[in-house]
Amino acid sequence: MVKSVDIGILFIHGIVGNNRIFNFLTPYIPEGCDVSWLTLCGHGGDALAFSRASMERWKAQVSEAVGQMRDRCRKVIVVAHSMGCLFAIAEALKGMTDALLLLNPPMKIRLTKRMFTNAAKVAVGRTHHDPIAQSALAAYGIALDRNPLHYYGWPARYLELFAEIRNVRRLLSCVTLRCATRVFLSAKDEMVSVRSASYFSNQPDCRLSVLNDASHYYFTASAQAEIGREFSTMLSAAQEPLPD
Repeated sequence: MVKSVDIGILFIHGIVGNNRIFNFLTPYIPEGCDVSWLTLCGHGGDALAFSRASMERWKAQVSEAVGQMRDRCRKVIVVAHSMGCLFAIAEALKGMTDALLLLNPPMKIRLTKRMFTNAAKVAVGRTHHDPIAQSALAAYGIALDRNPLHYYGWPARYLELFAEIRNVRRLLSCVTLRCATRVFLSAKDEMVSVRSASYFSNQPDCRLSVLNDASHYYFTASAQAEIGREFSTMLSAAQEPLPD
């Protein structure tokens, strides 16, 4: 089959997130790329819509999007944040991607005070003068809902997330990623431990960096520039012709 486009780029956000987290990467995307910003089911709406979603729907949605891009494009690059990294890794392990750019993949979770204060500041609208809380607010993909009954499905969604983390960790321990992979972890991440790095140590075509001043949603200008340079390098490599 003749591919209609050289490079396809699929962006996948994290749980209760949105694709604004990737805005700083758009200047690096060359013209002519097939770009898709995937919004996972239950995101972009209210708490009730999220309650009615499921991990299985998210995984099926990602698989369908990657498969369609694979049909159209010669090379497929997936850029993902947080939970979206789990789906990206799963597709790479199936041989469906040519490169991965992973931001804060949650292979090992940690709970910090900052995680809860971010949520509290967002809930009461007190994110002023706090760039980390402001970034969390910008990254949230669920509208604040005052009806507590609409949150009935949230515990199940997070239990599914923890189960998927265990599943992907198991896969990474015994299966090699079939594509070039670039991983960035944030030293000040309030949810993901930098010890997540250990789960990529046996992957031969994977490079990992720790961003000293970044958190889960907040990337300083220098962190954005570093990620952007790697993204640009990845795109340049994808533009190279395939060997005869």
